[in-house]
Amino acid sequence: MAAGKGRRVTGHLIHIGYPKTGSNYLRNWFARHPQLGYADGGIAGFQNVYAMVRDSARFDPAPLYRVTSAEGFATPHGSFGLARVDLEAMRRQPMAPAQAAACALLADVFPDARILIVTRGFRAAALSAYSQHIRVGGHLPIRDFCGQGVGESPWDYDVLIRRYRAAFGDANVLVLPYELLRDDPRAFLRAISEPLGLDEIAIPAERANPSLSPAELVWYGRIARLLDRLPIPGRLWHITQRLWPRISQQNRLRGPIALLQWLFRAAPITESDLTDQVIASWIFPPESLRDDPHYRPYLRDYFLDRAR
Repeated sequence: MAAGKGRRVTGHLIHIGYPKTGSNYLRNWFARHPQLGYADGGIAGFQNVYAMVRDSARFDPAPLYRVTSAEGFATPHGSFGLARVDLEAMRRQPMAPAQAAACALLADVFPDARILIVTRGFRAAALSAYSQHIRVGGHLPIRDFCGQGVGESPWDYDVLIRRYRAAFGDANVLVLPYELLRDDPRAFLRAISEPLGLDEIAIPAERANPSLSPAELVWYGRIARLLDRLPIPGRLWHITQRLWPRISQQNRLRGPIALLQWLFRAAPITESDLTDQVIASWIFPPESLRDDPHYRPYLRDYFLDRAR
């Protein structure tokens, strides 16, 4: 439907992820920007339909863009957003059809939206995703975690980018590297603001939802494996399994783990453990990004520094 004469149509920006690419930082910026309409966990800037009705009754000036943000659209699974993540269901989730279904759903409901995709270099992405696996109560050794799901990896960026460009149009899909946010937050946010015609504002300073430290990755995994194997009664075991993800998610054992590490010196888990062989199922060099100026400083992170 055409807009009324002289009326500016508010745009819709959908940030679809990936996970562990500064999503919480971005949501903080969305919420603070005076030209954006954003509600945490909401859709198109509204928490629910009641908020939409209340907003229409206030006659406030419309924002330039309303924002929807959920990194789960890039890696859909059935327990996204729930208090307890079903790790087994996540491992069984067929990723390619889930990604296609998410894209089709967004295109059906919001066909004129603009899409923001944030990627991360494969080695760092694998380590950060493993940190999130441990934080939600998982206990797979890192080699097992990185080796699972060969052929179903969500980290084939070219496949996802092509899918969204086909659905929304090339000009409406913006792809940026997390590494730019890490190195120069102002330049990263400018790369979003300028195409949308947004004013530049003060950048958020805080780093939200940091990954576990190399030592914490080791000890939370060890403790989770121990809890899983303890011969405790069924009811108590289930209580333990419900409580443990809350403890690890909030990193409540930071102090005790520092003491354990001081006493026993467990070998920490770092990117050096993630050899090409360990993360082979994650490596899909995104050729579509090779000549993108935003990615030029980070070709090595995306395995694009090697011969074609």
